[in-house]
Amino acid sequence: MNGYNSMKQYVVKPGDSLYMIAKANNTTVEDLKNVNHLYSNTIYPNQILFLPVVDNVGITNKTYMTSDGDSLKDILKKFNLELEDLSDYNDIDKLKLEGNQLLFIDKRNKGKTHKVGYGDKIEDVLSKYQLSPLEFLKLNENSILKVGEEIIVEK
Repeated sequence: MNGYNSMKQYVVKPGDSLYMIAKANNTTVEDLKNVNHLYSNTIYPNQILFLPVVDNVGITNKTYMTSDGDSLKDILKKFNLELEDLSDYNDIDKLKLEGNQLLFIDKRNKGKTHKVGYGDKIEDVLSKYQLSPLEFLKLNENSILKVGEEIIVEK
């Protein structure tokens, strides 16, 4: 995911249990339930579960369970996010904004950016920021180069 804090997801298969998923992913059933706002051990085939990401501080997943009446604008404002921040981790096209929809909330760490101007050539941008084509692609794998677009030139 472009070097952002990667959020791993798991698609439940027939016969899976929270215990099996937790064990296979070095976590606990309790952590899976907390991150996914599950109130029971019941899961269903094709259900998407977020897998807890653990660092030396503890579980770092940031999730939000939508409520009836939430709007996309309200959610972005509440968490001080841009639409890109939300769409990096969630399928925005399928977002219905009904109650009890789980969203992963995280702010993109863009690093240093360059706003693409009219007449900018990729060679000039690479030279200006001393980037190889591979480095540039790794930083901007989901970006489209068009006038006005901010591209990442340094982490």
